Amino acid sequence: MQPAGSAPLQNAETELPDAAGLIRHLTHELRQPLSGIESAAYYLDMVVSEARPDLIPHCRRLRAMVQHASWLLDDAELCAMAQPPARTAHSLAAVLQDVSRRMLAEDEAVLDLHLESEAWVLAPETLPRLVWHVVAFFRDVAGCHDPIHAGVEGGQGWIAARILAEGCEDARGAARMLKAASERGFLGRFLAAAGGAFEVQAEDSAERLALSIRLPAAEQGS
Repeated sequence: MQPAGSAPLQNAETELPDAAGLIRHLTHELRQPLSGIESAAYYLDMVVSEARPDLIPHCRRLRAMVQHASWLLDDAELCAMAQPPARTAHSLAAVLQDVSRRMLAEDEAVLDLHLESEAWVLAPETLPRLVWHVVAFFRDVAGCHDPIHAGVEGGQGWIAARILAEGCEDARGAARMLKAASERGFLGRFLAAAGGAFEVQAEDSAERLALSIRLPAAEQGS
């Protein structure tokens, strides 16, 4: 029996916000303070570079943490997207070339490509966003030096995109971060839908970080 004067109870399902919409709202709202923190850290980096050189690593660490947080927000937003069950044929070489052109146009950065064939794969239509997202991790989160190298390699029934970067100060730490985020995030969900797999490798001695994304091979244009 409902107590007198109390509001009528509603179905709990009607009160719950749409999960994908909530994630998009939160990522949008969180980007503004993150941008402000990054700008402040960049300013401090410039101001204290001569007077307090001992503070420079801390400022750069702060900027790296902001970039990591921003990448995780992107990852959450991509995870909230419904993954289409249908898989279509993509030219992996064409996807990498598009990412290379976008990097050059937006950041004046170079993606060093080593492509020997079109390398067609079967994957959901969000494959280009996945590749762009992964390259952003290498550049922004892991702090690897440009250029980032990318190529394709194939085997019996599969094709892999291999992305390699050098100059990572903590390649093993970045590898652990990428693996953990990918297992729980967009890359893991994407590859589960695509029937693919990924592998992360790190070499501290060479400050080198590599990621292979393996996908089922497809007939050209199928």
